[in-house]
Amino acid sequence: MSVKFFNPRGEIEKTEHRLPHWQQDEVPVFVTFRLADSLPREVVDTWHTEREMFFINHPQPWDEITEACFHGLFSNKLDEALDAGHGSAVLRLPPIAQIVQARLHHFDNQRYRLQSYVIMPNHVHVLFSMEVAESLPAILQGWKGVSSRFIHKNGLCDLNPFWQPEYFDRLIRSPEHLETVSAYIRENPAKAGLKSGFILWERS
Repeated sequence: MSVKFFNPRGEIEKTEHRLPHWQQDEVPVFVTFRLADSLPREVVDTWHTEREMFFINHPQPWDEITEACFHGLFSNKLDEALDAGHGSAVLRLPPIAQIVQARLHHFDNQRYRLQSYVIMPNHVHVLFSMEVAESLPAILQGWKGVSSRFIHKNGLCDLNPFWQPEYFDRLIRSPEHLETVSAYIRENPAKAGLKSGFILWERS
């Protein structure tokens, strides 16, 4: 099956809460969502403030150098903070992680197609592509809303809210970008120094 990649001149469906979210046809998307207590408040506030200043000083659209600079300053910085393992980190517990995993697979090959994911102790990275008629916010709401409901219903965790409301996403731009993201997901547990307490899955 051929893979479509992000076309900056093509039509983009945009939604926004505190963060912007883009989707374009069946272009693969790399999504990160995290537990509500996964980052200290001061880290998040500083990240948002510095990010907004970057947007002001570097209006979009960006060239490749500016985009690489942005992700080096903000995406990578956030991932490093998550890998530090702040908060309750209850996704390291198999009964909780398995509920999240089940939700990821629930509509696989129906509403979307999973490529790979890793469930880390306090966050989740997913690489997937959606059917054209599907909505990125709706899919994320299904994963997060249903999993948190099952977790609370079974008395597995009293963290409420369970998930941080927002999530981070990025459309895949090229075969090289696809491989970079796939490798990042694959290597994330080792990068964070984990030998257990995670679930890594890749489509064969």
